[in-house]
Amino acid sequence: MRQLAGLLLFGWRYRLKVSGIDNIPKDGPVLLLGNHISYIDFALIQWATPRTIRFVVHDDYYSKPIFNWILRGVGAVSIRPENSRNAMQNIINLLNDDCAVCLFPEGHVSTSGELSDLKRGFEKVLSQSKEAVIVVPFAIKNMWGSFFSKAPRPVKKRIKFRLRREVNVKIGTGLNSNTTKEEVKKQIGSLLN
Repeated sequence: MRQLAGLLLFGWRYRLKVSGIDNIPKDGPVLLLGNHISYIDFALIQWATPRTIRFVVHDDYYSKPIFNWILRGVGAVSIRPENSRNAMQNIINLLNDDCAVCLFPEGHVSTSGELSDLKRGFEKVLSQSKEAVIVVPFAIKNMWGSFFSKAPRPVKKRIKFRLRREVNVKIGTGLNSNTTKEEVKKQIGSLLN
């Protein structure tokens, strides 16, 4: 159903190519960690994945009326970095209940098109979740310069308009629950190349 919603909302504009989908376990706790290149990354990764994903979203977006009803509908977890204790406990509870959770560990949408340093919050979540959590890195490619990216206007003008932009979602091999931000950044970086 969620894949159909993605197709209906974005299929007219984006052609999604997915590789590595078998790297996402069909059940059990999964923490998906990827680059944050556009405002619709959450929709693209859900569209690419048959499994229901719970997303962690910055409260600035979660509280906007235009997004709030959508984000509540998909069961997103609101997080405010300066007061993240409740959100982190919600993420731990979801993982302990065998859910798939996705967060963007850069903590913001890219303003350069490059992968930024990752925040350590997910390491804390993993340290307090059950050991069975599989960490799955992913990369979304070819959204830099799109309408939904934070690319500057000159970059957006330079990119040739195509009615159906091809977007690649690459899903990496699962890592164990004691992985570090350095290992995850290296994996995401290799998927972007």
